[in-house]
Amino acid sequence: MSGDYHAFEGTIIPMEWGTATYTVLPLPNAVSDALAQEGAKRVEGEIGDYPVNLALTKAPVIDAVFLYTGKTFLRDSGLSPGEVIDVRLRMAPEQDVEVPEDLTLALRQADRSAAWAALTPGRQRGLIHTVNSAKRHETRTKRIAKVVMDL
Repeated sequence: MSGDYHAFEGTIIPMEWGTATYTVLPLPNAVSDALAQEGAKRVEGEIGDYPVNLALTKAPVIDAVFLYTGKTFLRDSGLSPGEVIDVRLRMAPEQDVEVPEDLTLALRQADRSAAWAALTPGRQRGLIHTVNSAKRHETRTKRIAKVVMDL
């Protein structure tokens, strides 16, 4: 972890892009400017009381830098679009990847920890997202098994 937190009140909003609608948390310009000066590409902190480590994102359909707050985030955090929420963010080290305990255990049991460590942080985050987006425990278990098997 590095630096001081940037605190603000934010609102998760819908962002229409093409035929899809996404939910995002726009950052105030002062916060995105400060993070850019720090060289941040990812942030860590809390949205509401929910801990996050997310990429700073831009899209041509919204003027602000934003954080993607999709269905999995909304489900896990208990937050809803339109709520005014307290946000605390700071630059996150790009190499930090928080691996869920059940995935870590499965990797160790299959002796695949070294293969996991050889993946880039971005690839690890993508696989973790696939695991974490499962709605049912059975689906999560199957996805973990697939990640381990594919390494």
